[in-house]
Amino acid sequence: MLKNYITIAFRNLTKNKIYSSINIVGLAIGISCCFLILAHVQDELSYDKFHKDSKNIYRVALKRLYSTHTTFYAIIPHSFAKVIEDDYPEVEKTVRLFANQNTTLFRYEDEKGELHLFEEKQFMLADSNFFDVFTVEIIKGDKNTALDGNNSIVITEETAKKYFGEVDPIGKIITSNQTDFKVSAVCENIPENSHFDFDIIAALGTFPFFNSLNFTGFSAYTYLKLKENTNPKQLEAKFPDMVLKYAAPQIEQSLGISYKEYQDKGNGYQYFLQNLGDIHLHSNLEAEMKVNGNITQVYIFISISIFILFLACINFMNLATARSAERAKEVGIRKALGSLKKQLITQFLTESIVISLVSLLIALVIISFALPYFNNLAGKTINIDFSNLNIIAGLIAFSILVGLLAGIYPAFFISSFNPIAVMKGQLNTGGKGALLRNGLVVFQFFISIILITGTLIVYKQMNYIQSTDLGYNKENIVIIEGIGNLGNKLETFKNEVNKVTGVSNVAFSSAMPGQPFFFGSSFIPEYKSEALITKTMVMDEDFQKTMGLEIIEGRGFDKAYNDSSSIILNEAALVALDIQDPIGSKITSKNNDPANNVTYTIVGIAKDFHFQSLRESISPLAILAPSGSNNFGFLAVHINNSELHSSLSDIENLWKEFENEMPFKHTFFEEDLKAQYISDKRFGEVFMVFASLAIIIACVGLFGLAAYTASLKTKEIGVRKVLGASISGIILMLTTKFTKLVLIAFVLAIPFTYYVMDWWLSSFAYKTEMGILPFLLAGTSAFGIAIITVSYQSIKAAIVNPVKSLKSE
Repeated sequence: MLKNYITIAFRNLTKNKIYSSINIVGLAIGISCCFLILAHVQDELSYDKFHKDSKNIYRVALKRLYSTHTTFYAIIPHSFAKVIEDDYPEVEKTVRLFANQNTTLFRYEDEKGELHLFEEKQFMLADSNFFDVFTVEIIKGDKNTALDGNNSIVITEETAKKYFGEVDPIGKIITSNQTDFKVSAVCENIPENSHFDFDIIAALGTFPFFNSLNFTGFSAYTYLKLKENTNPKQLEAKFPDMVLKYAAPQIEQSLGISYKEYQDKGNGYQYFLQNLGDIHLHSNLEAEMKVNGNITQVYIFISISIFILFLACINFMNLATARSAERAKEVGIRKALGSLKKQLITQFLTESIVISLVSLLIALVIISFALPYFNNLAGKTINIDFSNLNIIAGLIAFSILVGLLAGIYPAFFISSFNPIAVMKGQLNTGGKGALLRNGLVVFQFFISIILITGTLIVYKQMNYIQSTDLGYNKENIVIIEGIGNLGNKLETFKNEVNKVTGVSNVAFSSAMPGQPFFFGSSFIPEYKSEALITKTMVMDEDFQKTMGLEIIEGRGFDKAYNDSSSIILNEAALVALDIQDPIGSKITSKNNDPANNVTYTIVGIAKDFHFQSLRESISPLAILAPSGSNNFGFLAVHINNSELHSSLSDIENLWKEFENEMPFKHTFFEEDLKAQYISDKRFGEVFMVFASLAIIIACVGLFGLAAYTASLKTKEIGVRKVLGASISGIILMLTTKFTKLVLIAFVLAIPFTYYVMDWWLSSFAYKTEMGILPFLLAGTSAFGIAIITVSYQSIKAAIVNPVKSLKSE
């Protein structure tokens, strides 16, 4: 019997090639879109799950309360790691990480005496038990001793090949910043789906700073491995006592007030735990090691995948019912010859499953071709092994489920036709069927309008980000990195760059807006006891002019003054410090050791500028003038656009004269700023692609329903034409019904879309107004698409000769 069902199914497929092709292509697109989106979602959800004990590993993070604001940090004082392990028996191990955000230059001299230079951005420090907590396989060496000794380093397999080729790297010496490191082990490459990454990891004990007692300055990422069945919330509840025991004495010593007074003024430290598997999608704290994902976007993508699959299934239903008039006589004859209803249902379900399986084969081809483009679009490296039997079995099961979902309504609908009525030509599908079909069209365009509107709002926000006045120049600024390696030749190099044709301004800084190189400092105003921790940077006297920063009170740094103890605050810092007459006022930078405190004189107030992402509100910023100990990281060069390439070439030649080891490295500041929003840009592009595909699928479904409606009204149209109805009048009659359905979908979609997109926009501190335009454009587009889709069938029905329509009467 099954063989017979399958034979008939393939016979119907080949008999009605156009409808079969539309059904198959629609389902194939739906299945492939759904699969790609779910592969992307699965990749996002897999972050850090490869660690064996990921469910028991937690990162300690900080909610830092200030008198005027609250900031969340991913890094905490490094001394807490030891006291947490010692004081709380539920903690099995603690491990600290320090991620170097700057480029580090490593040197290796081979057996022939040749010097090899390498730049590393993924250089990290870790405690000796790193490999006991995290599941990173050691390929060569002993994981138990890999980071035991000072100056020990572990390198990844890829780094080993880059540095040493096929030579055994164990015991080799590489040098950085006058420090010799000995390779003690080689580990596997860190997977992409990890919230941290490294090419070289060194022993934390190499650097004496991490042996000092520090319970207030944020310095290290701290992870805990909890014992089985430990409740993390119960451990969190013990952290306030830890702060009172260890941090409060240092705060009291530094500020000269009791910790109770400090808290009464709105300050505080609230430590909390983040499970390792939650960091990538649920954490967006200060000083994250990598740009994390967004759980909101994951939820949106899951919704889109479900919607697209539903749209494809709805298409199948509508196209099947559109052909119901053709299949009615077949059903009537089968019933007259003794076929049971359940046999007819089985037949129609078999057809839908066959179509779904054929669609799956085409979907696999689409996925194979589309995956590289999708990876490029989404910034992923997803690989799908179609030789894996589990994947194939899952896809077949999924395809059968889709076939059942898409075919169940048409199977029951068509098999329920009365054979007597059908044979008499009195087919009546009933109001309930019409209501369901209309509801399905409303649902399709409801989803389509949501996706169109969402795409427009995402792009509106991206345009807002690109066009917002950030408070500084971003055009024609070239950033030269690694200038700290020039040592005492810095000033000379700057002066030479200033002489290059096309260069208008040159300036040094320790950090650039939009980058994570700002450091934290604690300041107390004169005659006050309350400290404020601010982001801090160092800039020279030319940075303000080069970047176009506006000083609204006082002055900027100037060579005519001795500014080594001068400071400039932004407006946010001035408000937070509550200084009434700032110019000339004193503020003191507090350190754990009072002997290292430094008092600065406020010489200027800078207008607030966006030195962080537009996702963040402008926070307090302190700007210091250079001193003898300052180590600049960047040189900002403003170059006239017409001479950009020649000027860059001249600057590179200058660099080679001053620095013959480290290669010349530059970036364009405007591109660096755009990189902050790369994940949002990718989200918008992926959103647009799948929104377009969803709209195409919805149009195919509408085409099917229009064909169904036209087939039911064939005789009515013939009678109307005989009685004098115009072609335009008949077209209007057929299209009015569908425009009403789109209007209903539009009205329903507006509040839902507003809620979802407002939720997405809430992740930005500075955001565009949604306005009415995206909704109107989406509604107009939906109406236009619907009318164009329906018009083909309407015109086709309207121009038929009424003699043909009525010849059987």
